[in-house]
Amino acid sequence: MRKLVVATSRTLVTLTLVLCACSSEEDGTPSGGNGGAGANGGNGAGANGGAGASSEGGAGAGFQVGGGGSGPCGTQCSADLHDILDCNGQVIETCPDDLGCGPDGTCIPACGAADAFDSTLGCEYYAQPTVFGCYAVAIANTWSSPVSLSVEMGGVPVDVGGFARIPSGNGQSITYEPLPGGMLPPQEVALLFLSNPGTFPCPGGVSAPTNGTEVRFHIESSAPVVAYDIAPYGGGASAVTSASLLIPTSAWDTNYVAVAPYPYGPNSQSPRLTIVASEDGTTVTISPTANIASGYIDNMPVVGTSQGVPVTYNLSKGQALWFEQQTELTGSPIESNKPVGVIGSSGCINIDSCCCDGAHQAIPPVRALGSEYVAVRYRNRVDGVEESPPWRIVGAIDGTVLTYEPAAPPGAPTMLSSGEVVEFRASGPFVVRSQDADHPIYLAGYMTGGMDFDDRGDPEFVNVIPARQYLDSYVFFADPTYPETNLVLVRGKAADGTFKDVTLDCAGVIDGWQPIGAGDYEYTRFDLVRDNFVMQGTCDNGRREISSDAPFGLTVWGWGSAATEPFVSTYVSYAYPGGASIQPINNVVVPPIPR
Repeated sequence: MRKLVVATSRTLVTLTLVLCACSSEEDGTPSGGNGGAGANGGNGAGANGGAGASSEGGAGAGFQVGGGGSGPCGTQCSADLHDILDCNGQVIETCPDDLGCGPDGTCIPACGAADAFDSTLGCEYYAQPTVFGCYAVAIANTWSSPVSLSVEMGGVPVDVGGFARIPSGNGQSITYEPLPGGMLPPQEVALLFLSNPGTFPCPGGVSAPTNGTEVRFHIESSAPVVAYDIAPYGGGASAVTSASLLIPTSAWDTNYVAVAPYPYGPNSQSPRLTIVASEDGTTVTISPTANIASGYIDNMPVVGTSQGVPVTYNLSKGQALWFEQQTELTGSPIESNKPVGVIGSSGCINIDSCCCDGAHQAIPPVRALGSEYVAVRYRNRVDGVEESPPWRIVGAIDGTVLTYEPAAPPGAPTMLSSGEVVEFRASGPFVVRSQDADHPIYLAGYMTGGMDFDDRGDPEFVNVIPARQYLDSYVFFADPTYPETNLVLVRGKAADGTFKDVTLDCAGVIDGWQPIGAGDYEYTRFDLVRDNFVMQGTCDNGRREISSDAPFGLTVWGWGSAATEPFVSTYVSYAYPGGASIQPINNVVVPPIPR
């Protein structure tokens, strides 16, 4: 059952490191939980300080809840869920460390508080290795007390003590320490080394529970955390890497539009679509945009279907339905009777020149898709060599009309149908909007092969976060085996019409902001390391924190460099959004069976 938070105003809030916002189903206006901000004045803020924003709305102060309170606006939850606030933002009560502000305006168990507001802050995740090499899941404890972690592999508990480590130090000097007392301290990041096949192995002293890839892990925590994965970890020398934010089961939904990383082509592998169930008795229906010859539930074959002919599959808790074929299924509507998670992946995608690289992303549900996105690519890999990588837009609703600032890139669509996919190139930043929230779109960004850029980087695929799903704080981890780490930052105007400072723990206030189009958004880029692991000021890879008084977007890019010889790090890259809200920000349903 979908959890909704009653909101009596347009004040919203987003949680942690990943995607969403909330929507009142009674009046159709954006409202509720830890969701993103509204294009019509709505906003959001969140657990890791989350907040959504757009050119027409500023940042929110907290979650509106149904607990009454002084004043006409009732009580609110603070952005981090630790405090119950009155309608003026004053603290009424601070919850104990093991509790959080709930939807009724009282302190409830912390995991229940996170679950109630549907964000990327959660207590239950599923993860699966996507390529060979050391597979790791990073767990960021954004709560105020230590948390315990438990992991199941194939439904069987495994001892986390053998593979859970806290990275200590920075850059190439980083070390890995066991969890103190078996607990992850507040504001720390733990790495769960879950698969160690030997090729590009995990750090020494780690006892991963498996060396395989076709296995699924169920991860739970005693308090809300944020999770993201990288495969393989330490992949600066692997030539095949990818990363993704993970979406907790509490933010899964029942309606998606499928997204594959990239079409199959020469020297690449087929795209894969994976759908994971968290409950027994889950039925999943898909109406594919291409013929499906066959699929699998875990490793058991299942029949396919023809293009446009819906087919339904039955899943139990923890099972995965997946299709891997040369013809991508991007744009296919998916609907289930219980919430599911959706992942688009490929063992290797090839874009332009050599070479191919792994790619995967957790795909947001339809109701978390936005109608306004700000697209800013990574910085040029070679100074003075301007890049123009691909962007792909996927439509959800027929009759979607798109406009751009400062101008439409060559080949960019101005109209989209449901399930339509359009790829185009753009070097400079742009804003793309549909006509309203009832016409959401999906946008992905890419890096191309490294051969044309001094062997730096390789193909990668990353979700672009809707502007309404931005957060105002992120805790993230930059893989220390990558000699180049570039942060892409986008900020919108706050509620008072001004741009707020963004502060990085190792650098202070970030500068270099440049306007996009009409000036409702600004962007900048910031390097942690460059060339041969050269620290930029006091910044280095490893655990980092960045925050602002208003919502902003963060994408983390890492790639290799020929400057590291004899340490080989060429032809490799990864990227992931630093975080986002995942609350519903539209009321759209894209059914596989018309009704």
